[in-house]
Amino acid sequence: MVYPYLICLALQTTAAFALLAAIQRAFRIVIDDLGVLHAVSPMELTLLVVAICAFQAAYWYRLARVEIPKWRNVVLGHIVGFVGRLSFVFGAALFSLFFLRHTPGLTEGALILVPRIAILLATLFCLYCFTLELERLGNALQSAVSMGPPPPTAGDRGNSRPLQAEVPSPGLDGEELRSK
Repeated sequence: MVYPYLICLALQTTAAFALLAAIQRAFRIVIDDLGVLHAVSPMELTLLVVAICAFQAAYWYRLARVEIPKWRNVVLGHIVGFVGRLSFVFGAALFSLFFLRHTPGLTEGALILVPRIAILLATLFCLYCFTLELERLGNALQSAVSMGPPPPTAGDRGNSRPLQAEVPSPGLDGEELRSK
């Protein structure tokens, strides 16, 4: 049945977009005021934790109990794969910015940064899982695509050409090979 998969995918997508929106807000705050450790509101922190937990619950439930539907659409498969990779790029960019911004200050107040680093890593892991999910869906959508002739089966081997072309040995020219 398709509905459980669509529900899980919708939950994962909603949570991933919430995380990406938080990343976008964090970029603006950090870029506008470099060099300052910014306070995170309890409401925003709660939303981040809820989005992370909701995503992980939907992802692992889908992985354990819900099969990816067997739809076929090559173009949509490419688009889904691209969106998955793109979402992870944004998360990796945030991690890079955070790492470069806070690494010099680790000697002064590393304990303050531990919860922030934990949430950042959990967010990055969610985006990684989302990328994997979209790649699985994209691969499933593209799986009907043939990249060439079908591979020969055991019954076809006697009726068709050999699977490998003969390679002439260094001492034989083309005429000697054909006479064999």
